[in-house]
Amino acid sequence: MAPLTPRQVPLWHGALWIRQGAHTVLHSPIGWMTSLVLWFAFILVCSLFPMLGPVFFSLSLPALFAGMMAGCAAVEQGRSLKIPHLLSGFKSSSRRLFQLGMVNIAGETLLTLVLVLWGGQQMMDLQNLSLDGAENLEQLRVAMFSLTPLFITLVLLQLALLMMGWFAPALLRFTALSTLEALTLSTQGCLVNLPAFLLFTLIMGILLAIATFLSFALPWISGLIGFFMVALIIASVYASYRDVFHEAPLPPITP
Repeated sequence: MAPLTPRQVPLWHGALWIRQGAHTVLHSPIGWMTSLVLWFAFILVCSLFPMLGPVFFSLSLPALFAGMMAGCAAVEQGRSLKIPHLLSGFKSSSRRLFQLGMVNIAGETLLTLVLVLWGGQQMMDLQNLSLDGAENLEQLRVAMFSLTPLFITLVLLQLALLMMGWFAPALLRFTALSTLEALTLSTQGCLVNLPAFLLFTLIMGILLAIATFLSFALPWISGLIGFFMVALIIASVYASYRDVFHEAPLPPITP
């Protein structure tokens, strides 16, 4: 079998991913709702344990996401998304997915260290100056300007982590790639399709802004709006995977 390589897609495919994602969600709305309720319940349980909960959630997140990718594949194959799909990541490719979770934790730790060691004192100074009001306006401007390199560095690091993790759960769930190979291919897939990702980000940002407005205007359906947007993002990630890695085999998904 030839090595798996990401293909470059046209810019407008960024919008296509969202359209296909919406179709995937609307094809199995009850399955999405029940799976996401279970996911959010898991987040709530993890939040009850301040020290270990977030670590366990970060370790488990790739497996949960890979399970949702399997659910999207089931929908593509003409079936419905079910709760066992969400949990399938803990049974299939679990070791490699937990390794990806460890990469997540390492990335989060790196971001925290950069923030604390580089900008900790500067941010404290900025906070103290802001409390003084207009008396130290010039010093406040200087302090804010001095933090610009830190913010740029944090954004670049976050983008690198996002690119490494965008396709990785799906690659690990559907192929026999190692964790390192999946991270590398995910990054390559994002880099060669930056225009499509920029369009995707722009449209998704507009949709999120509209969803936020509707949630305030129609509070009685804000929960449904939130569930739909989360489901749309997840399903759009799957659509982008199937588009960029169109040669990747898609094994039969059970149940």
